[in-house]
Amino acid sequence: MKRSIAVVSAILFLAAAGAAEAEMTTIYGPVYVTKAKKEHGHHEDKTKLTFTAPVPGAGKIVIKNGGDGGKKSRVASAEVELNGEEVADEHDFNKNVTELTYDVTLLADNEMEVEVKSCKECELQITVMGEKAAPAPVVLPTR
Repeated sequence: MKRSIAVVSAILFLAAAGAAEAEMTTIYGPVYVTKAKKEHGHHEDKTKLTFTAPVPGAGKIVIKNGGDGGKKSRVASAEVELNGEEVADEHDFNKNVTELTYDVTLLADNEMEVEVKSCKECELQITVMGEKAAPAPVVLPTR
Protein backbone atom coordinates (compact mmCIF):
# COMPACT_ATOMS: atom_id res chain seq x y z
CA MET A 1 0.00 0.00 0.00
CA LYS A 2 2.79 2.43 0.95
CA ARG A 3 4.59 1.58 -2.26
CA SER A 4 1.55 2.35 -4.45
CA ILE A 5 1.01 5.65 -2.61
CA ALA A 6 4.65 6.59 -3.25
CA VAL A 7 4.33 5.72 -6.95
CA VAL A 8 1.10 7.70 -7.33
CA SER A 9 2.64 10.65 -5.47
CA ALA A 10 5.68 10.61 -7.76
CA ILE A 11 3.47 10.52 -10.88
CA LEU A 12 1.36 13.42 -9.62
CA PHE A 13 4.50 15.42 -8.77
CA LEU A 14 5.96 14.90 -12.25
CA ALA A 15 2.65 15.81 -13.90
CA ALA A 16 2.42 18.99 -11.85
CA ALA A 17 6.01 19.92 -12.69
CA GLY A 18 5.29 19.52 -16.40
CA ALA A 19 2.13 21.60 -16.14
CA ALA A 20 4.03 24.32 -14.28
CA GLU A 21 6.48 24.74 -17.17
CA ALA A 22 6.38 28.33 -18.37
CA GLU A 23 4.49 29.20 -21.51
CA MET A 24 6.55 30.85 -24.27
CA THR A 25 5.05 33.86 -26.01
CA THR A 26 6.23 36.67 -28.26
CA ILE A 27 7.83 39.35 -26.09
CA TYR A 28 9.44 41.43 -28.86
CA GLY A 29 8.79 41.78 -32.55
CA PRO A 30 8.51 40.93 -35.20
CA VAL A 31 10.98 43.58 -36.31
CA TYR A 32 12.44 43.88 -39.79
CA VAL A 33 16.14 44.56 -40.29
CA THR A 34 17.79 45.47 -43.59
CA LYS A 35 21.30 46.50 -44.52
CA ALA A 36 22.16 49.71 -42.66
CA LYS A 37 22.37 52.87 -44.77
CA LYS A 38 24.97 55.62 -44.81
CA GLU A 39 23.94 58.74 -42.95
CA HIS A 40 25.93 61.99 -43.15
CA GLY A 41 28.92 60.18 -44.66
CA HIS A 42 29.07 57.74 -41.74
CA HIS A 43 28.21 54.09 -42.34
CA GLU A 44 26.52 52.37 -39.41
CA ASP A 45 27.07 48.62 -39.80
CA LYS A 46 24.82 47.33 -37.03
CA THR A 47 21.20 47.89 -36.14
CA LYS A 48 20.71 48.09 -32.36
CA LEU A 49 17.48 46.86 -30.84
CA THR A 50 16.57 47.04 -27.16
CA PHE A 51 13.75 45.27 -25.36
CA THR A 52 12.75 44.02 -21.94
CA ALA A 53 11.79 40.49 -20.93
CA PRO A 54 8.84 40.10 -18.53
CA VAL A 55 10.58 37.02 -17.11
CA PRO A 56 14.40 36.87 -17.42
CA GLY A 57 15.73 33.42 -18.30
CA ALA A 58 15.06 31.00 -21.13
CA GLY A 59 14.07 32.45 -24.48
CA LYS A 60 14.23 31.93 -28.21
CA ILE A 61 15.15 34.13 -31.14
CA VAL A 62 13.34 33.23 -34.36
CA ILE A 63 14.78 34.70 -37.57
CA LYS A 64 12.73 34.49 -40.76
CA ASN A 65 15.15 35.02 -43.63
CA GLY A 66 13.61 37.26 -46.27
CA GLY A 67 10.90 38.54 -43.96
CA ASP A 68 7.64 38.99 -45.82
CA GLY A 69 9.49 39.34 -49.15
CA GLY A 70 10.22 35.63 -49.43
CA LYS A 71 13.05 33.98 -51.31
CA LYS A 72 14.02 37.03 -53.39
CA SER A 73 14.64 39.01 -50.19
CA ARG A 74 16.73 36.43 -48.32
CA VAL A 75 19.99 37.44 -46.69
CA ALA A 76 23.15 35.55 -47.63
CA SER A 77 25.26 36.85 -44.75
CA ALA A 78 24.41 38.41 -41.37
CA GLU A 79 25.45 38.46 -37.72
CA VAL A 80 23.25 38.63 -34.62
CA GLU A 81 24.42 39.31 -31.05
CA LEU A 82 22.35 39.38 -27.88
CA ASN A 83 23.80 41.14 -24.84
CA GLY A 84 27.32 40.93 -26.30
CA GLU A 85 27.11 37.20 -27.04
CA GLU A 86 27.11 35.85 -30.60
CA VAL A 87 23.82 34.20 -31.53
CA ALA A 88 24.22 33.77 -35.30
CA ASP A 89 27.17 34.37 -37.57
CA GLU A 90 27.49 34.89 -41.30
CA HIS A 91 27.88 31.15 -41.94
CA ASP A 92 24.36 30.43 -40.61
CA PHE A 93 22.78 32.32 -43.52
CA ASN A 94 22.43 31.70 -47.23
CA LYS A 95 19.71 32.16 -49.85
CA ASN A 96 18.33 28.64 -49.11
CA VAL A 97 17.84 29.21 -45.36
CA THR A 98 14.22 30.16 -44.61
CA GLU A 99 14.15 30.22 -40.80
CA LEU A 100 16.58 29.92 -37.91
CA THR A 101 15.73 29.41 -34.23
CA TYR A 102 18.19 29.92 -31.37
CA ASP A 103 17.83 29.17 -27.66
CA VAL A 104 19.05 32.18 -25.67
CA THR A 105 19.19 33.49 -22.12
CA LEU A 106 17.25 36.71 -21.68
CA LEU A 107 18.03 39.43 -19.15
CA ALA A 108 15.48 41.87 -17.75
CA ASP A 109 16.87 44.48 -20.22
CA ASN A 110 18.34 43.21 -23.49
CA GLU A 111 20.30 44.66 -26.39
CA MET A 112 20.45 42.92 -29.74
CA GLU A 113 22.80 43.97 -32.52
CA VAL A 114 22.05 42.82 -36.06
CA GLU A 115 24.25 43.33 -39.09
CA VAL A 116 22.94 42.39 -42.52
CA LYS A 117 26.04 42.06 -44.67
CA SER A 118 24.57 41.15 -48.04
CA CYS A 119 22.39 43.00 -50.54
CA LYS A 120 20.41 46.19 -49.99
CA GLU A 121 17.04 44.66 -50.87
CA CYS A 122 17.25 41.83 -48.32
CA GLU A 123 15.70 41.66 -44.87
CA LEU A 124 15.44 39.59 -41.73
CA GLN A 125 12.29 39.29 -39.63
CA ILE A 126 13.25 38.81 -35.98
CA THR A 127 10.92 37.71 -33.19
CA VAL A 128 11.95 37.09 -29.58
CA MET A 129 10.04 34.52 -27.55
CA GLY A 130 10.17 34.45 -23.78
CA GLU A 131 8.34 33.13 -20.78
CA LYS A 132 4.92 34.57 -20.25
CA ALA A 133 4.69 36.59 -17.06
CA ALA A 134 2.65 35.01 -14.30
CA PRO A 135 -0.69 36.72 -13.77
CA ALA A 136 -0.80 39.21 -10.95
CA PRO A 137 -2.18 37.74 -7.74
CA VAL A 138 -5.78 38.50 -7.00
CA VAL A 139 -6.17 40.46 -3.80
CA LEU A 140 -9.58 40.12 -2.24
CA PRO A 141 -10.88 43.05 -0.24
CA THR A 142 -10.93 42.54 3.49
CA ARG A 143 -14.10 43.09 5.43
